[in-house]
This record gives sequence, structure tokens and C-alpha cells, in this order.
Amino acid sequence: MSTLEPSIYKGFELYPLVFSRAFPRFDAHSRYAEGYDIAVRICRAGAGERGGSRVFRLQLEDSVPDFGVARRIAYQRGRDIIDGKVDGTSVADL
Repeated sequence: MSTLEPSIYKGFELYPLVFSRAFPRFDAHSRYAEGYDIAVRICRAGAGERGGSRVFRLQLEDSVPDFGVARRIAYQRGRDIIDGKVDGTSVADL
């Protein structure tokens, strides 16, 4: 898994979490399913270790084949969560 530098958005730090999709067996998947899964960790800017954070994983049917695209998707999902565009998610208590 790769943790990248945070981005600041509306007083929150966004940390994209990009990791290779795991498969139980070598031959158990299509080559087109290989790639990256995505999550984003959100915390208050400057909160550091003491502040609370929350991790939101994207539930994608297919993985993202490119690392850079996966990173951009994670940042955008974090911004959408902060803006309240994703149902069932909230950062109001952070």
C-alpha cells in the first residue's frame, strides 16, 4: 500500500491510500481485474496524531489500472465526502 502526501481541502487533510488488489490465487482472476483499489483517509488539518481520522474505502467492481489515476480518484472522493456529495458518509464529527 502506498500512502501519499496529504492535500488540504476546506480545513481537512486528505491522504489517498492506493493498494494493489489482492487475489487468493494466481489464476483466479482476469488480467483486466489487476490494478489498484482505493481508499482515502480524512482528518482535520493540523490535528496530527491526537486528532481523529476516518478511512473511506471506495467499493469498485473493477480495479483502477493506473496508479496516478487511482490517486486522483482518491483525492476527488475525499473532496466529495467533505462536500456531502456521498450518501452515508460524514466528517462532521472530526
